[in-house]
Amino acid sequence: MNAISSIELTLPREPFEAARAAASAWRGRCLDVFARSEAAVTETLLVLVGVDGRGNALKLPHLVGQRYDALSKAVGAGGVFADEGKIAVEALTKFREHDALRTQISHGVFTVTLDHKGQWHLVARVLALRTGRASRDLFVTQEAEAAAILNLLEKDGSRLRSVLGQVRHRFRET
Repeated sequence: MNAISSIELTLPREPFEAARAAASAWRGRCLDVFARSEAAVTETLLVLVGVDGRGNALKLPHLVGQRYDALSKAVGAGGVFADEGKIAVEALTKFREHDALRTQISHGVFTVTLDHKGQWHLVARVLALRTGRASRDLFVTQEAEAAAILNLLEKDGSRLRSVLGQVRHRFRET
């Protein structure tokens, strides 16, 4: 017989399904941290914009990154809320270090693979347009590294939300 036939190896689906579910859960937890932190930034801007005399100088931009920029400018050195907001400057700066991860998590097309030890690996590809040209970014992580990334993200997000809550509280008291 001269026919060419394919040889397919069928592996059990359960480990792959479990890996995909675990990677998706990790992604969901990351997205939750970003969403909660973005809400805290927006709530803080809304409180600050309502402060008589000084809040008028603030803008309430539509895009999230611009909201972070607006808040950083308002509470940073020389900002209209620099005195009351200085406690938030470091936490804002630290959390912004996760911006690239946010893009990958939010906009990346994910592929999950398994290694020979059953540990999952994640490949995320983002296709964006920058100055009218295609920009392709790649993010790769493994299960243990992803856990460390999530721990740091949760820590930085919690710190940011805490200090922004303190800033809002200062203005709600007056």
